[in-house]
Amino acid sequence: MQGEFYKKNWRWYVLGTLFLATFLNYFNRQTLGTAIDPISKEFGLDNILRGNLLAAFTLTYALTHFFVGAVIDRVRNIRLFFSIMVVGWSVSSLLVAFAQSYSQMMALRYLLGIWEAVNFPVCLLIISRIFPAGERSLASGIFASGAFMATLAAPPVVIFFSNAFNWRYSFVVSGALGFFWLIPWFLIFKKPEIYSEMWVKNTAHLKEVVLNTSFANYLKSYALVLKQPGFWGVSLIGLGIVPCLYFATLWFPTYFTQSLNHPFDQSLSINLSIIYFMQDIGLWVGGGVALYLSRHKLNIMVSRKMVIVGAWLLMMSIILVPMYSSVTSSVILFSLFVLGLGAFLGNQHAFKQDVVTTQVATVSALVGFIETTFTFLVLRKIGVMTNVSHDFSLVFIIMAALSTFALAVVFIFMRPKWIKIN
Repeated sequence: MQGEFYKKNWRWYVLGTLFLATFLNYFNRQTLGTAIDPISKEFGLDNILRGNLLAAFTLTYALTHFFVGAVIDRVRNIRLFFSIMVVGWSVSSLLVAFAQSYSQMMALRYLLGIWEAVNFPVCLLIISRIFPAGERSLASGIFASGAFMATLAAPPVVIFFSNAFNWRYSFVVSGALGFFWLIPWFLIFKKPEIYSEMWVKNTAHLKEVVLNTSFANYLKSYALVLKQPGFWGVSLIGLGIVPCLYFATLWFPTYFTQSLNHPFDQSLSINLSIIYFMQDIGLWVGGGVALYLSRHKLNIMVSRKMVIVGAWLLMMSIILVPMYSSVTSSVILFSLFVLGLGAFLGNQHAFKQDVVTTQVATVSALVGFIETTFTFLVLRKIGVMTNVSHDFSLVFIIMAALSTFALAVVFIFMRPKWIKIN
Protein backbone atom coordinates (compact mmCIF):
# COMPACT_ATOMS: atom_id res chain seq x y z
CA MET A 1 0.00 0.00 0.00
CA GLN A 2 2.78 2.41 0.91
CA GLY A 3 4.51 1.63 -2.39
CA GLU A 4 1.37 2.41 -4.36
CA PHE A 5 0.79 5.61 -2.43
CA TYR A 6 4.37 6.74 -3.08
CA LYS A 7 4.13 5.92 -6.78
CA LYS A 8 0.79 7.69 -7.13
CA ASN A 9 2.09 10.80 -5.40
CA TRP A 10 5.72 10.61 -6.54
CA ARG A 11 5.46 13.91 -8.42
CA TRP A 12 4.76 15.69 -5.10
CA TYR A 13 7.81 14.12 -3.48
CA VAL A 14 9.89 15.34 -6.42
CA LEU A 15 8.33 18.76 -5.98
CA GLY A 16 9.57 18.68 -2.39
CA THR A 17 13.17 18.28 -3.58
CA LEU A 18 12.68 21.14 -6.05
CA PHE A 19 11.32 23.26 -3.20
CA LEU A 20 14.43 22.50 -1.14
CA ALA A 21 16.77 23.24 -4.05
CA THR A 22 15.07 26.58 -4.61
CA PHE A 23 15.30 27.30 -0.89
CA LEU A 24 19.07 26.76 -1.02
CA ASN A 25 19.35 28.71 -4.26
CA TYR A 26 17.81 31.80 -2.68
CA PHE A 27 19.35 31.34 0.75
CA ASN A 28 22.77 31.61 -0.87
CA ARG A 29 21.96 34.77 -2.80
CA GLN A 30 19.94 36.28 0.06
CA THR A 31 22.81 35.93 2.54
CA LEU A 32 24.66 38.86 1.00
CA GLY A 33 21.63 41.15 0.98
CA THR A 34 20.99 40.49 4.66
CA ALA A 35 24.63 40.81 5.70
CA ILE A 36 25.29 43.88 3.56
CA ASP A 37 25.51 46.24 6.57
CA PRO A 38 28.46 44.56 8.35
CA ILE A 39 30.07 43.78 5.00
CA SER A 40 29.80 47.44 3.97
CA LYS A 41 31.34 48.56 7.27
CA GLU A 42 34.28 46.16 6.90
CA PHE A 43 35.02 47.13 3.30
CA GLY A 44 33.90 50.79 3.47
CA LEU A 45 31.09 50.62 0.90
CA ASP A 46 28.69 53.45 0.04
CA ASN A 47 25.31 52.75 -1.60
CA ILE A 48 26.78 52.84 -5.10
CA LEU A 49 29.27 50.11 -4.24
CA ARG A 50 26.53 48.27 -2.36
CA GLY A 51 24.36 48.40 -5.45
CA ASN A 52 27.18 47.11 -7.65
CA LEU A 53 27.86 44.21 -5.30
CA LEU A 54 24.20 43.32 -4.91
CA ALA A 55 23.71 43.49 -8.69
CA ALA A 56 26.85 41.50 -9.60
CA PHE A 57 25.07 38.19 -9.17
CA THR A 58 22.21 39.23 -11.47
CA LEU A 59 24.57 40.07 -14.35
CA THR A 60 26.08 36.59 -14.79
CA TYR A 61 22.76 35.06 -13.74
CA ALA A 62 21.12 36.83 -16.68
CA LEU A 63 23.87 36.11 -19.21
CA THR A 64 23.95 32.41 -18.33
CA HIS A 65 20.21 32.20 -18.91
CA PHE A 66 20.80 33.18 -22.52
CA PHE A 67 22.21 29.78 -23.46
CA VAL A 68 21.62 27.38 -20.58
CA GLY A 69 17.94 26.69 -21.33
CA ALA A 70 18.61 25.07 -24.70
CA VAL A 71 21.24 22.88 -23.03
CA ILE A 72 18.88 21.81 -20.24
CA ASP A 73 16.14 20.90 -22.74
CA ARG A 74 18.59 18.40 -24.26
CA VAL A 75 20.03 16.91 -21.08
CA ARG A 76 19.07 13.29 -20.63
CA ASN A 77 20.55 12.80 -17.17
CA ILE A 78 18.90 15.77 -15.49
CA ARG A 79 19.45 14.04 -12.13
CA LEU A 80 23.26 14.25 -12.34
CA PHE A 81 23.31 17.61 -14.13
CA PHE A 82 21.22 19.37 -11.47
CA SER A 83 23.22 17.92 -8.59
CA ILE A 84 26.48 19.23 -10.09
CA MET A 85 24.97 22.72 -10.39
CA VAL A 86 23.81 22.70 -6.76
CA VAL A 87 27.28 21.70 -5.58
CA GLY A 88 28.72 24.50 -7.72
CA TRP A 89 26.59 27.25 -6.21
CA SER A 90 27.14 25.87 -2.70
CA VAL A 91 30.92 26.05 -3.07
CA SER A 92 30.71 29.57 -4.55
CA SER A 93 28.72 30.78 -1.57
CA LEU A 94 30.95 29.08 0.97
CA LEU A 95 34.08 30.71 -0.46
CA VAL A 96 32.69 34.20 0.23
CA ALA A 97 33.50 33.49 3.88
CA PHE A 98 37.19 33.63 2.97
CA ALA A 99 37.09 36.73 0.74
CA GLN A 100 39.65 39.36 1.74
CA SER A 101 38.66 42.17 -0.62
CA TYR A 102 35.70 43.77 -2.38
CA SER A 103 36.96 42.50 -5.75
CA GLN A 104 37.12 38.92 -4.48
CA MET A 105 33.54 39.16 -3.28
CA MET A 106 32.47 40.55 -6.65
CA ALA A 107 34.17 37.65 -8.45
CA LEU A 108 32.45 35.06 -6.27
CA ARG A 109 29.07 36.71 -6.78
CA TYR A 110 29.63 36.60 -10.53
CA LEU A 111 30.44 32.89 -10.21
CA LEU A 112 27.36 32.25 -8.07
CA GLY A 113 25.15 33.72 -10.78
CA ILE A 114 26.45 31.21 -13.33
CA TRP A 115 25.67 28.13 -11.23
CA GLU A 116 22.33 29.36 -9.89
CA ALA A 117 20.94 30.24 -13.32
CA VAL A 118 19.94 26.61 -13.93
CA ASN A 119 17.55 26.29 -10.99
CA PHE A 120 14.34 27.77 -12.35
CA PRO A 121 14.68 26.32 -15.88
CA VAL A 122 15.36 22.84 -14.45
CA CYS A 123 12.54 23.01 -11.89
CA LEU A 124 9.98 24.33 -14.38
CA LEU A 125 11.06 21.72 -16.91
CA ILE A 126 10.58 18.87 -14.43
CA ILE A 127 7.21 20.23 -13.30
CA SER A 128 6.00 20.49 -16.90
CA ARG A 129 6.97 16.85 -17.46
CA ILE A 130 5.26 15.31 -14.42
CA PHE A 131 2.34 17.61 -13.52
CA PRO A 132 -0.90 18.07 -15.50
CA ALA A 133 -1.72 21.62 -16.62
CA GLY A 134 -4.37 22.21 -13.96
CA GLU A 135 -1.86 21.54 -11.17
CA ARG A 136 1.02 23.57 -12.57
CA SER A 137 0.16 26.94 -11.02
CA LEU A 138 0.07 25.32 -7.59
CA ALA A 139 3.17 23.20 -8.25
CA SER A 140 5.02 26.25 -9.60
CA GLY A 141 3.95 28.27 -6.59
CA ILE A 142 5.08 25.57 -4.14
CA PHE A 143 8.53 25.08 -5.67
CA ALA A 144 9.06 28.82 -6.08
CA SER A 145 7.96 29.38 -2.49
CA GLY A 146 11.24 27.77 -1.50
CA ALA A 147 12.81 31.04 -2.61
CA PHE A 148 10.75 33.01 -0.16
CA MET A 149 11.11 30.52 2.65
CA ALA A 150 14.81 31.21 2.18
CA THR A 151 14.26 34.96 2.44
CA LEU A 152 12.25 34.19 5.56
CA ALA A 153 15.01 32.04 7.08
CA ALA A 154 18.01 34.11 6.02
CA PRO A 155 17.53 37.21 8.22
CA PRO A 156 17.52 35.45 11.63
CA VAL A 157 20.35 33.10 10.65
CA VAL A 158 22.58 35.71 9.03
CA ILE A 159 22.00 38.40 11.66
CA PHE A 160 22.60 35.91 14.46
CA PHE A 161 25.95 34.76 13.09
CA SER A 162 26.93 38.32 12.14
CA ASN A 163 26.33 39.63 15.67
CA ALA A 164 27.37 36.56 17.69
CA PHE A 165 30.46 35.73 15.63
CA ASN A 166 31.13 37.31 12.23
CA TRP A 167 29.16 37.76 9.01
CA ARG A 168 31.49 35.24 7.31
CA TYR A 169 30.05 32.33 9.29
CA SER A 170 26.66 32.83 7.63
CA PHE A 171 28.22 32.06 4.23
CA VAL A 172 29.75 28.86 5.61
CA VAL A 173 26.31 27.75 6.76
CA SER A 174 24.54 28.65 3.50
CA GLY A 175 27.20 26.95 1.40
CA ALA A 176 27.32 23.75 3.46
CA LEU A 177 23.56 23.15 3.30
CA GLY A 178 23.71 22.33 -0.40
CA PHE A 179 25.60 19.10 0.19
CA PHE A 180 22.83 17.77 2.46
CA TRP A 181 20.25 18.37 -0.30
CA LEU A 182 21.92 15.69 -2.43
CA ILE A 183 20.57 12.96 -0.14
CA PRO A 184 16.80 13.38 -0.79
CA TRP A 185 17.44 14.31 -4.42
CA PHE A 186 19.25 11.09 -5.27
CA LEU A 187 16.82 8.99 -3.20
CA ILE A 188 13.65 10.38 -4.78
CA PHE A 189 14.48 11.45 -8.31
CA LYS A 190 15.59 8.16 -9.82
CA LYS A 191 14.11 6.26 -12.77
CA PRO A 192 11.28 8.76 -13.35
CA GLU A 193 9.97 6.64 -16.22
CA ILE A 194 8.80 4.08 -13.63
CA TYR A 195 6.75 6.58 -11.63
CA SER A 196 5.33 8.89 -14.27
CA GLU A 197 3.65 8.14 -17.58
CA MET A 198 3.73 11.85 -18.29
CA TRP A 199 7.52 11.80 -17.96
CA VAL A 200 7.74 9.04 -20.58
CA LYS A 201 5.43 10.96 -22.91
CA ASN A 202 7.10 14.34 -22.41
CA THR A 203 10.66 13.06 -22.86
CA ALA A 204 10.06 10.89 -25.93
CA HIS A 205 11.32 13.68 -28.18
CA LEU A 206 14.74 13.58 -26.50
CA LYS A 207 15.62 10.39 -28.33
CA GLU A 208 15.76 12.45 -31.50
CA VAL A 209 16.72 15.88 -30.19
CA VAL A 210 19.84 14.90 -28.28
CA LEU A 211 21.32 13.29 -31.35
CA ASN A 212 21.45 16.68 -33.04
CA THR A 213 23.30 19.14 -30.83
CA SER A 214 24.87 21.25 -33.57
CA PHE A 215 25.00 25.02 -33.30
CA ALA A 216 22.44 25.28 -36.09
CA ASN A 217 20.06 23.09 -34.12
CA TYR A 218 20.37 25.34 -31.08
CA LEU A 219 19.61 28.35 -33.26
CA LYS A 220 16.46 26.63 -34.54
CA SER A 221 15.37 26.06 -30.95
CA TYR A 222 15.88 29.72 -30.13
CA ALA A 223 14.08 30.83 -33.30
CA LEU A 224 11.09 28.65 -32.44
CA VAL A 225 10.80 30.28 -29.02
CA LEU A 226 11.53 33.84 -30.09
CA LYS A 227 8.81 33.89 -32.72
CA GLN A 228 6.12 33.06 -30.14
CA PRO A 229 4.12 36.12 -29.03
CA GLY A 230 3.46 34.31 -25.75
CA PHE A 231 7.18 34.24 -25.03
CA TRP A 232 7.46 38.00 -25.38
CA GLY A 233 4.39 38.42 -23.19
CA VAL A 234 5.85 36.32 -20.38
CA SER A 235 9.17 38.17 -20.74
CA LEU A 236 7.51 41.57 -20.50
CA ILE A 237 5.64 40.44 -17.40
CA GLY A 238 9.03 39.58 -15.93
CA LEU A 239 10.34 43.07 -16.70
CA GLY A 240 7.58 44.36 -14.47
CA ILE A 241 7.67 42.02 -11.49
CA VAL A 242 11.18 40.57 -11.24
CA PRO A 243 12.81 43.93 -10.35
CA CYS A 244 10.18 44.14 -7.58
CA LEU A 245 11.27 40.71 -6.36
CA TYR A 246 14.97 41.59 -6.19
CA PHE A 247 14.27 44.97 -4.67
CA ALA A 248 12.34 43.24 -1.89
CA THR A 249 14.92 40.54 -1.21
CA LEU A 250 18.08 42.64 -1.56
CA TRP A 251 17.19 46.23 -0.63
CA PHE A 252 14.56 45.95 2.12
CA PRO A 253 17.24 45.41 4.83
CA THR A 254 19.04 48.55 3.68
CA TYR A 255 15.80 50.55 3.68
CA PHE A 256 15.15 49.63 7.31
CA THR A 257 18.67 50.40 8.53
CA GLN A 258 19.21 53.58 6.50
CA SER A 259 15.79 55.22 6.07
CA LEU A 260 14.21 54.11 9.36
CA ASN A 261 17.44 53.87 11.40
CA HIS A 262 16.52 50.35 12.44
CA PRO A 263 19.32 48.62 14.40
CA PHE A 264 20.97 45.60 12.75
CA ASP A 265 19.78 43.07 15.32
CA GLN A 266 17.28 40.26 15.78
CA SER A 267 14.35 42.68 15.83
CA LEU A 268 15.27 43.48 12.23
CA SER A 269 15.34 39.78 11.39
CA ILE A 270 11.85 39.37 12.89
CA ASN A 271 10.44 42.21 10.79
CA LEU A 272 12.08 40.93 7.61
CA SER A 273 10.91 37.38 8.32
CA ILE A 274 7.31 38.58 8.73
CA ILE A 275 7.50 40.30 5.35
CA TYR A 276 9.10 37.39 3.53
CA PHE A 277 6.68 34.93 5.10
CA MET A 278 3.87 36.82 3.39
CA GLN A 279 5.75 36.55 0.12
CA ASP A 280 5.77 32.79 0.54
CA ILE A 281 2.07 32.74 1.41
CA GLY A 282 1.39 34.65 -1.80
CA LEU A 283 2.93 31.90 -3.92
CA TRP A 284 0.90 29.17 -2.26
CA VAL A 285 -2.36 31.13 -2.20
CA GLY A 286 -1.94 32.40 -5.75
CA GLY A 287 -1.43 28.88 -7.09
CA GLY A 288 -4.07 27.38 -4.80
CA VAL A 289 -6.79 29.86 -5.80
CA ALA A 290 -6.00 29.35 -9.50
CA LEU A 291 -6.27 25.57 -9.01
CA TYR A 292 -9.54 25.92 -7.04
CA LEU A 293 -11.13 28.12 -9.69
CA SER A 294 -10.04 25.85 -12.55
CA ARG A 295 -11.42 22.78 -10.78
CA HIS A 296 -14.77 24.53 -10.46
CA LYS A 297 -15.16 24.69 -14.21
CA LEU A 298 -13.60 28.10 -14.70
CA ASN A 299 -11.16 28.40 -17.60
CA ILE A 300 -7.52 28.05 -16.46
CA MET A 301 -6.51 31.22 -18.28
CA VAL A 302 -9.34 33.19 -16.67
CA SER A 303 -8.47 31.72 -13.27
CA ARG A 304 -4.87 32.87 -13.51
CA LYS A 305 -5.87 36.36 -14.66
CA MET A 306 -8.29 36.76 -11.77
CA VAL A 307 -5.53 35.87 -9.31
CA ILE A 308 -3.13 38.29 -11.00
CA VAL A 309 -5.58 41.20 -10.74
CA GLY A 310 -5.91 40.59 -7.01
CA ALA A 311 -2.13 40.31 -6.72
CA TRP A 312 -1.62 43.66 -8.47
CA LEU A 313 -4.05 45.40 -6.12
CA LEU A 314 -2.02 44.16 -3.16
CA MET A 315 1.24 45.31 -4.76
CA MET A 316 -0.07 48.87 -5.03
CA SER A 317 0.40 49.19 -1.26
CA ILE A 318 4.07 50.00 -1.97
CA ILE A 319 3.20 53.60 -2.88
CA LEU A 320 1.84 54.21 0.63
CA VAL A 321 5.12 53.39 2.41
CA PRO A 322 6.58 56.96 2.35
CA MET A 323 3.31 58.33 3.77
CA TYR A 324 3.58 56.22 6.92
CA SER A 325 7.31 56.12 7.58
CA SER A 326 7.41 53.97 10.69
CA VAL A 327 8.75 50.47 11.19
CA THR A 328 5.33 48.97 11.93
CA SER A 329 3.55 50.56 8.96
CA SER A 330 6.44 49.63 6.66
CA VAL A 331 6.25 46.00 7.75
CA ILE A 332 2.49 45.92 7.10
CA LEU A 333 2.68 47.62 3.70
CA PHE A 334 5.70 45.63 2.56
CA SER A 335 3.89 42.44 3.62
CA LEU A 336 0.90 43.31 1.43
CA PHE A 337 3.22 44.19 -1.44
CA VAL A 338 5.11 40.90 -1.36
CA LEU A 339 1.93 38.87 -0.79
CA GLY A 340 0.71 40.14 -4.15
CA LEU A 341 4.16 39.73 -5.68
CA GLY A 342 4.25 36.06 -4.70
CA ALA A 343 0.82 35.36 -6.21
CA PHE A 344 1.81 37.18 -9.41
CA LEU A 345 5.09 35.30 -9.73
CA GLY A 346 3.56 31.85 -9.25
CA ASN A 347 1.24 32.38 -12.18
CA GLN A 348 3.98 33.85 -14.36
CA HIS A 349 6.01 30.67 -13.75
CA ALA A 350 3.00 28.63 -14.87
CA PHE A 351 2.72 30.67 -18.09
CA LYS A 352 6.36 29.91 -18.91
CA GLN A 353 5.45 26.23 -19.20
CA ASP A 354 2.71 26.91 -21.75
CA VAL A 355 4.63 28.74 -24.50
CA VAL A 356 6.45 25.84 -26.20
CA THR A 357 5.74 22.64 -24.28
CA THR A 358 8.79 20.76 -25.62
CA GLN A 359 11.20 23.58 -24.75
CA VAL A 360 10.17 24.70 -21.29
CA ALA A 361 13.75 25.17 -20.07
CA THR A 362 14.66 27.23 -23.13
CA VAL A 363 11.63 29.47 -22.65
CA SER A 364 12.28 29.84 -18.92
CA ALA A 365 15.96 30.60 -19.43
CA LEU A 366 15.44 33.16 -22.18
CA VAL A 367 12.74 34.86 -20.13
CA GLY A 368 15.19 34.85 -17.23
CA PHE A 369 17.86 36.42 -19.41
CA ILE A 370 15.59 39.31 -20.40
CA GLU A 371 14.00 40.00 -17.03
CA THR A 372 17.20 39.63 -15.01
CA THR A 373 19.30 41.76 -17.35
CA PHE A 374 16.83 44.57 -16.83
CA THR A 375 16.79 43.87 -13.09
CA PHE A 376 20.59 44.20 -12.98
CA LEU A 377 20.28 47.74 -14.33
CA VAL A 378 17.48 48.57 -11.88
CA LEU A 379 19.44 47.31 -8.85
CA ARG A 380 22.46 49.41 -9.74
CA LYS A 381 20.26 52.45 -10.33
CA ILE A 382 18.67 52.09 -6.89
CA GLY A 383 22.13 52.40 -5.34
CA VAL A 384 22.77 55.61 -7.23
CA MET A 385 19.32 57.06 -6.46
CA THR A 386 19.62 56.46 -2.72
CA ASN A 387 23.35 56.99 -2.19
CA VAL A 388 23.19 60.43 -0.59
CA SER A 389 19.63 60.97 0.61
CA HIS A 390 18.73 57.37 1.57
CA ASP A 391 15.24 58.32 0.33
CA PHE A 392 13.43 55.42 -1.37
CA SER A 393 10.19 57.28 -2.24
CA LEU A 394 10.88 57.41 -5.98
CA VAL A 395 11.97 53.77 -5.94
CA PHE A 396 8.59 52.77 -4.49
CA ILE A 397 6.78 54.66 -7.26
CA ILE A 398 8.91 52.90 -9.86
CA MET A 399 8.05 49.49 -8.38
CA ALA A 400 4.33 50.33 -8.52
CA ALA A 401 4.67 51.48 -12.13
CA LEU A 402 6.53 48.31 -13.12
CA SER A 403 3.90 46.04 -11.58
CA THR A 404 1.16 48.00 -13.36
CA PHE A 405 3.01 47.51 -16.62
CA ALA A 406 3.13 43.76 -15.92
CA LEU A 407 -0.64 43.68 -15.33
CA ALA A 408 -1.29 45.41 -18.66
CA VAL A 409 0.92 42.88 -20.45
CA VAL A 410 -1.07 39.99 -18.97
CA PHE A 411 -4.27 41.21 -20.61
CA ILE A 412 -2.57 42.04 -23.92
CA PHE A 413 -0.45 38.92 -24.45
CA MET A 414 -1.88 36.10 -22.31
CA ARG A 415 -4.35 34.76 -24.86
CA PRO A 416 -5.33 31.16 -25.69
CA LYS A 417 -3.88 31.43 -29.20
CA TRP A 418 -0.45 32.37 -27.78
CA ILE A 419 -0.43 30.41 -24.49
CA LYS A 420 -0.98 26.69 -25.06
CA ILE A 421 -2.43 25.40 -21.78
CA ASN A 422 -2.93 21.64 -22.02
